[in-house]
Amino acid sequence: MAAWRRPRLLLAVAAVLAVAAGGGAWGFRALTEPCPGAPLPVTVVAQPEIVPALRDIGDRFGTQRHRVQDRCVEVRVVAEESAATAAALAGRRVRADAWVPSSSVWFTVALDAGADPSVVPEQAGPLAGSAVVLATTRAAWEELRRAGAEPSWRLLRSGRVEGVRVARRMPDPASHATGMFAMIALDRQGGVGDRLVRELRDAAPEKGRSVLDELLTAERFARPLVVTSEQAVVAHNRRNEPNPAVVLMPREGTLMLEYPFTGLTKDPVRLQAVDAFASALRSRAARQTFQRYGFRAPDGTLIGTYASRHGLRETPPRALELPTQDDVLDAHASWR
Repeated sequence: MAAWRRPRLLLAVAAVLAVAAGGGAWGFRALTEPCPGAPLPVTVVAQPEIVPALRDIGDRFGTQRHRVQDRCVEVRVVAEESAATAAALAGRRVRADAWVPSSSVWFTVALDAGADPSVVPEQAGPLAGSAVVLATTRAAWEELRRAGAEPSWRLLRSGRVEGVRVARRMPDPASHATGMFAMIALDRQGGVGDRLVRELRDAAPEKGRSVLDELLTAERFARPLVVTSEQAVVAHNRRNEPNPAVVLMPREGTLMLEYPFTGLTKDPVRLQAVDAFASALRSRAARQTFQRYGFRAPDGTLIGTYASRHGLRETPPRALELPTQDDVLDAHASWR
C-alpha cells in the first residue's frame, strides 16, 4: 500500500480558506485599464454540471482585468467528467492549469492509479456542495408513500416496496461519485451482496444517458427510483417543468459532492493566475452564483431565497460518516 494511503484518515471536507483582502496574497491586480502584456490564458477543467456557474464567474473575472505580471488573466472553463480527468492525471497527462472535480474522492482514485502526488492533492478547498439523494416522479412517490415507504437507502435494496415494484437506477461508481457514495451508503446500511451489485449494475442506464432521463422515458407503471444529486434534480426540473422530479433525502443521512478546486500547473506565473481565480471563486458573489445554479454552500447551507426557488431545505442534510480512502477505492471498483 502506498505511503499516502497508510493512515486510515477520513476524507474530510476542507474548510474554506480565508481570502486576503484585495487579493494581495497572490500578487495580482484588478484594474480597468488595458493590459500592456499579452493575455495570460488559464484553463480550468471541471465536472460538467458546475461548468455554467464557473463560466459566469470567469466572465466577471475577465471583465475586471485581473493582472499577473502586467498580463490580463483569461479563464477558459472546459467540461470533462471527473473520471476522465482522473484517468488522464493517472497517466501523467496534465491537460489543464486547474481542476474542479465533483468530489475529492477523485483525488484518491487518481493517486491510487498513479497520478503525481506533487500535482494532485489528497484534499482541496471546496467551492460548493450538493447532496447525493434519491429521486423519482411525483406520481411514483405518492404511490410509494401510500404504500408506507419512507425516503431511505433501503429503497435501493429491493425491487419492491410493500408489494409495489420499483425500477432502480444508479450510475456506475467507476464513473460517477454519486454511484460511489450510494454504494458506501448501502454498505453502511447492512452491507452490499453480490446479488444486489448485479441487479444495480444490470439496470444501469446506457452510456451517455443520465439516470434522470429514466424519469422521462420510464413506462407509466415503472415507478423509477434513481440515485442522483440535489443539483442535478434542480437542473432537470428547469428543463422539464411539466414533469418535475422529487428529491428524496435518505433519512439515514447522505454524503455531499463538494466540488474542490485545485491547481495542477507547476508554472509559477500560471499558478499566480490560478490562485487569483481561486480567490474570485470564494467570494460572496461567487457563492451566490453557485446557489443560483442549485448548489449549496460548502457547509451545506442554502440561502432561503434559493432554497425556496429550488424546492430544497435551507439547512444542511444529515451527514453520514465520511468515507475512508479504502471505502472510496472499494466502492469505485465495486461493479467490476
